[in-house]
Amino acid sequence: MSEQRLPPEVQQLIAQYQAVRESYVKVDSELKLVEAEISEIDNVLENLQYLQDSTEVYKLIGQVLVKKSKDEVVKELQERKELLSLKREKYRKQLEVLSRQLADLESKIREVLSKYGLTAQKQT
Repeated sequence: MSEQRLPPEVQQLIAQYQAVRESYVKVDSELKLVEAEISEIDNVLENLQYLQDSTEVYKLIGQVLVKKSKDEVVKELQERKELLSLKREKYRKQLEVLSRQLADLESKIREVLSKYGLTAQKQT
């Protein structure tokens, strides 16, 4: 049965499901970017620990390399990592909420479809 022939109640639930699913995909994508940046920062911090404190360190700012002390760079990276960790937690919580919403909407869609004598087919 095509979506046009579905009862309006089902069409509305499907539209809600699609909107929540899009939000889930977007948040999941953002979470992956944040996790990748945290991983990169961890790698840099690990490598910086092997350098002597007096070693010259350069940081890329836009398209310019700027000379900074190792301590300054480490502090900036740790602050950035802390901020990203907060974002990661926020995204994880959003994904939990969105996941529950998707499950609830799936259940409602199945319930309403059964009310009309229809069944839902899994998409692959």
